[in-house]
Amino acid sequence: MPQVAEDEGEDAPLTVRHRQAAPRGEALRLVTREAAAWFGFTVNPLSIPFEEAFMNNSVMDRDICCQNFKGMIAYIRNHYGEQGVRDLLAGLTDNPRFLIRDKLDPSVIHPVRESQLTDPAYWVSNEFSLALFENVYKVVSTPNPLIEVGIGAVRESLSKCLLFAARLLGPEATARQAARINARFNKTKDVKLIDASDGSMSFELKYRPGFRVTKNVCHWNLGIYTEIARLTGVKNVEANETHCIVDGDKHCVFRLTWDPATWHRRLLRGLTNTFIRWMVRDLIEEYETTVHERDQLIDRLIRSEQKYRTLFEDSLDGMSLTTGGKIVDVNPAWLKIHGYTHKDDVIGMDVINVVHPEDRGILAAKRRAWPAVAERFYRLRDLRYDGSFLDVEVYSFQIIVGGEVSILTTVRDITELKRTEEAQRQLEARIKRAEKMEALGTLAGGVAHDLNNILSGIVGYPDLLLMQLPPGDRAIREPVETIKESGLKAAAVVQDLLTLARRGVASNKIVNMNRVIEEYLKSPEFDKLKAYYPHAEIETRLSPGLMNISGSPVHLAKTVMNLVINAAEAMPEGGLISIRTENVYVDRPIAGYDEIREGDYVVLTIADTGIGIEAEDKEKIFEPFYTKKVMGRSGTGLGMAVVWGAVKDHNGYINLESAIGKGSRFTIYLPATDREAFISDSPIDLQSIRGKGEAVLIVDDIAEQRELAKRMLTYLGYEATVVSSGERAVAALRDRSFALVLLDMIMEPGMDGLDTYRKILELRPGQRAIIASGYSETDRVKEAQRLGAGAYLKKPYTVEMVATAVRRELDR
Repeated sequence: MPQVAEDEGEDAPLTVRHRQAAPRGEALRLVTREAAAWFGFTVNPLSIPFEEAFMNNSVMDRDICCQNFKGMIAYIRNHYGEQGVRDLLAGLTDNPRFLIRDKLDPSVIHPVRESQLTDPAYWVSNEFSLALFENVYKVVSTPNPLIEVGIGAVRESLSKCLLFAARLLGPEATARQAARINARFNKTKDVKLIDASDGSMSFELKYRPGFRVTKNVCHWNLGIYTEIARLTGVKNVEANETHCIVDGDKHCVFRLTWDPATWHRRLLRGLTNTFIRWMVRDLIEEYETTVHERDQLIDRLIRSEQKYRTLFEDSLDGMSLTTGGKIVDVNPAWLKIHGYTHKDDVIGMDVINVVHPEDRGILAAKRRAWPAVAERFYRLRDLRYDGSFLDVEVYSFQIIVGGEVSILTTVRDITELKRTEEAQRQLEARIKRAEKMEALGTLAGGVAHDLNNILSGIVGYPDLLLMQLPPGDRAIREPVETIKESGLKAAAVVQDLLTLARRGVASNKIVNMNRVIEEYLKSPEFDKLKAYYPHAEIETRLSPGLMNISGSPVHLAKTVMNLVINAAEAMPEGGLISIRTENVYVDRPIAGYDEIREGDYVVLTIADTGIGIEAEDKEKIFEPFYTKKVMGRSGTGLGMAVVWGAVKDHNGYINLESAIGKGSRFTIYLPATDREAFISDSPIDLQSIRGKGEAVLIVDDIAEQRELAKRMLTYLGYEATVVSSGERAVAALRDRSFALVLLDMIMEPGMDGLDTYRKILELRPGQRAIIASGYSETDRVKEAQRLGAGAYLKKPYTVEMVATAVRRELDR
């Protein structure tokens, strides 16, 4: 009986130490034929005699897994066609020089084929890979073809799941897997991560003795590492080989550099990685343990016929043997997975009866096509003994048992894995949605800034004209009022864009939602809605003891208005709109969210009895410009996006429930406060807050804004001076003093408002200032206020807004 030597790798070639008493050829015959004895396997005729091939040492060494070339061949086929693939493999496939063992029956040896070069179960020699690299030059004529092909191969071979994982993990975490991945697919070298930071990393490639290294190998690796870095989402990747064995160095060293990620991207990536590791930690540990034990068993099976039965009986995966579709044997793991106690309960049963009725067509189709089945690894649902079902992964292959064709099938329970995959899919969808909203928000914020500067003149100048026109001059007053009103409406649209950008909630007042709802129901906007939808009935149930919330009355009013409009438009034939408020204490997670902090919430619920929302639309309803409403009646198309942004800016949560034909229900949770409710300011008397000749310096990079502000302040009784930049403002303050500086926050080029104010304070400590901006109250605005600046004046502003802000700051 031959003794089996240990070797590396789950598919390592069979290595035999012969007893002195057994001739060399006889020992080889024993190990190939006796290894299949327990199942009665019939060893197929060899394409090339196994003994001859083994003794002549003509089978390729198992140096490199063919998974490495899967992407290369796909890239060549996609870019250079079938002729390119033929040129790439010319002289390599169907060549007796390069012999390979069959993955299912190691006793079968044949020349390597194209199909095997894309199958990770096969391995080839270092010599074969070098010849393959040389053939790349026959196909690709660029200056560095191996780098190009290495880059393309990565994109062609990585799955969507791996691409998503690399994107989430980032370059550093992905790089730490390099050694592990290399060890799994390559035995020619060891990979070591020398250093890694947020912007660069270096790898050391230590080739094992006896392997020939060429520049082609280095270029191939350079292309692979370059593209892997790119796929993690970093920008401006550069890769260089700083040391090379070919040049006489001890090891090859690759260095990659890229633009460092922003702090919020690093924070998001770290939180995401922590969450994923926490969520799938136990499942991954169990999965890796199972794979490790299974691989050990398979390794023993290949080396000793006495271990075949052990593999079958002790495998953590369920295994079954079927002949003619009937079950002839199962292992204990199969029984456990399917809820059976004894083998006798299933022996003789048609295996299709174990499959879920809805999935039996999958198995029936594979039976009809067997053995010409393209994919023998697939998923379906199996039935347990108690009638419940489980998700399983199945892999089947053909063997000969007692002279009959049989099917050996491995079954793995992946029910928990499927749940994890679904959780990851949902996480991916949320991340993509957040990235989309962030991108749209950035665009909206930039547009809003420019529009607010333009609208300042449309709102401000009519305001000045109206103050100077006689009260009875209706012929001019009415058109000017129309211009001002149009400008204010346009400013409201800009405010919607800022809300969408999650940059619009600058107000932080104490608000009662009951009062917000009551004021909306008395508003002209609601009267207009009732005119469009006369058959829509409104029912309100407002809690009399409703707690207050901290936030923006304007944004909360828009939230109510948009949800009521959405409900009315969902009921073209009429129906009931229900508006309800209540106090709720949350002490456990609410369905639909990962986490809602414990505490008191004011809950606003707006429901309708309309047509409902399709399932595929629920994921999109809060996206900007996604609408199925009637054109001309739905405003800017940002309504539900504004709702989403406002709720998030108030640290709230929104939940949607809908059923086709039964209506929809929007439930909003807003953190409650016990502070006193906000009381509206009294009307302002401009005469009481006019200026007394105080000198005011206006700093703005836009000429129209400077002129408008100067006219307003002059009209209000101030001495106004204008400059066009922060640098000129500093120069002006060197020459004279000003009672107040009206400072624009965003100015280009040169210093912005914060940097300008810092320079001003160096010259004149305690200088009074107010900040103006067409964008929003950013962190830089708040920093300027911490340094001593007063009110934040949002563009477009009116005469009343300027008068109030300036007077309060001067009297402070």
